[in-house]
Amino acid sequence: MHRRVSSLITDGVMVFAMLLGTCAAASAAMSSAAAPAGLAAVRANCSGCHREVSPGHFDRISEERKTPEGWAMTIFRMRHLHGVKLTGKEQATIIQYLSDVQGLAPSETAPARFALERRPNVPDLKLPYHLHEMCGRCHSLARVALQRRTAAEWLKLINFHVGQFPTLEYQEGSRDIHWWKIATTELPGELAKLFPFESAAWRNWSGHPHPSLAGEWIVHGYTPGRGDYYGTARIRRTARHRYRARYLLHYASGAALDGSSDAIVYTGFEWRGTAKLGGKRVHEVYFASTDGMRITGRWFLTDHSEIGGHWVASRATGAPQIIAAIPSALKTGTTERVVVVGIGLRGSVELGPGTKCKVLERTPYGLILSASVQSNAAPGYRTVRIGQVHGRNLLAVYRRVDRLKVEPSLAIARLGGGTLAPVDAQFHVIGYTDVVGAGGKVIPVRLGAVPVTWSLEPFNAEAARRGDVRFAGTLSQEGRFLPAQGGPDPKRRFSADNTGDLFVVASHRDGKTPITGKAHLIVTVQRWINPPIY
Repeated sequence: MHRRVSSLITDGVMVFAMLLGTCAAASAAMSSAAAPAGLAAVRANCSGCHREVSPGHFDRISEERKTPEGWAMTIFRMRHLHGVKLTGKEQATIIQYLSDVQGLAPSETAPARFALERRPNVPDLKLPYHLHEMCGRCHSLARVALQRRTAAEWLKLINFHVGQFPTLEYQEGSRDIHWWKIATTELPGELAKLFPFESAAWRNWSGHPHPSLAGEWIVHGYTPGRGDYYGTARIRRTARHRYRARYLLHYASGAALDGSSDAIVYTGFEWRGTAKLGGKRVHEVYFASTDGMRITGRWFLTDHSEIGGHWVASRATGAPQIIAAIPSALKTGTTERVVVVGIGLRGSVELGPGTKCKVLERTPYGLILSASVQSNAAPGYRTVRIGQVHGRNLLAVYRRVDRLKVEPSLAIARLGGGTLAPVDAQFHVIGYTDVVGAGGKVIPVRLGAVPVTWSLEPFNAEAARRGDVRFAGTLSQEGRFLPAQGGPDPKRRFSADNTGDLFVVASHRDGKTPITGKAHLIVTVQRWINPPIY
């Protein structure tokens, strides 16, 4: 049992290592992972169980399409449950090949990318036809949506679930529905309609060459708890599917976020990298646009996937455009340093009525301005104009902060203990000011991050009685909740675990009366299984 649990704990780590090619063998494989080598690797290592019914067509394998994470999880299961022995080179070659010939098109992955990016506390997909009751009680519906199968293959997957997990129907709490009957008669056809194996999107994407991602890029993003960052990236191609990137990035606070990355691109658009950013090891899960002009996604710490940053990269050689203004709001009667991130920004600069600005510096990623706002300037959005280009609603003017929104509004943190690290919860605050529009209608104007102080409160009377604020963990002034250790705590009544039910409270003082915003935080027990697609 101990060996089984230890293995489950490392599922996510092992699969990410397989996927991202962190071992030397995988790196060597990617330099020559052409289709013939991939087909040969599948034939040599998989055809013993998966019969090759025609050249390149294998039972089960060839009736499904998956993301790189999906194929990596499949190979991990083949090793873990069936004893398949593969070298790092063979694993990397097979994952690359199957992702390229039986992957998902960009439009097919888009709705569920949050699960690949491991974004924490994101609401799951809302899918029709009992799918929440049939599938979503054990894992996310995003995992369902990130694969494509024939109706016959969906049925086989259902039978596999029951064979692998005999108590499945009871674990699902499915006495409220005829789970087995629905699963074996109606569900395969419905899944095949929602997520079909054959699709025009995949035919179009897989049938055309994909653009190289090498070149110069302008980057901006946001790290909850740290704020906005911006800068440049230089990406060069080192092999057919491999890239190396060099980042020169800065937070708005001035702290450096420089780093470098080694990445594999699957299916022509799915960037999976291991990087060092600001001195910390991170994983990158990015997606290139179909024209190869933008790369978006999320990076996260290798040991705490819940902590990371949002990423947007635009080609520096693209058409002139204004991408972002940092900060995104200016208070009346103040003068601030503003970074306008953009491409090909030339000409005079205007930030809209009631403002004045001058250019302090022209940089590879845009302009650095000194911006002043008159005391009587009207609050609301401004259009930023530089030469012939403009950006709407990128900058706001405000007199006061009227409300706060704490994000996420509901979060889960998990206690640490033994071999398991805790799962933190990172919060951040968005401020809004109210502008009265036509007919007296109040229009909330988004200001972006505003300075706050953080505190904890019990969620209800029972949480107060248990002392959850004292025992469940601590909240830093960057909005990061750090859970306590798991296991019986002799200081608690009945030596209870250090779970808790809390309010996370953000307070901003803009005048005499502080403004507050709240979010609900549930602190619960350890997470033993941590797959790449939750």
